[in-house]
Amino acid sequence: MGDDKELVKKQIEEFLAARGRFFEVLDASVPKKGNSTAFDFDACNEPSLKALYKEFYAYDYAVRKMLPHIYKKFDLSFNV
Repeated sequence: MGDDKELVKKQIEEFLAARGRFFEVLDASVPKKGNSTAFDFDACNEPSLKALYKEFYAYDYAVRKMLPHIYKKFDLSFNV
């Protein structure tokens, strides 16, 4: 299981890095509502980003829902 654990760990790290890069692009492209962290897609110059975020969020939510089970199975810990 040691090799599997390292493979899973590496793949999760890659997923989390890609997720972070996606949010960096959104943070740079979409203004926030007031002083919050919520995206203000109505004030965004690229309305297609709202649709893109909606699709990404569904994917991201599904993955994050599954991760705790993977962490437990492979005795991993990540700060998400």
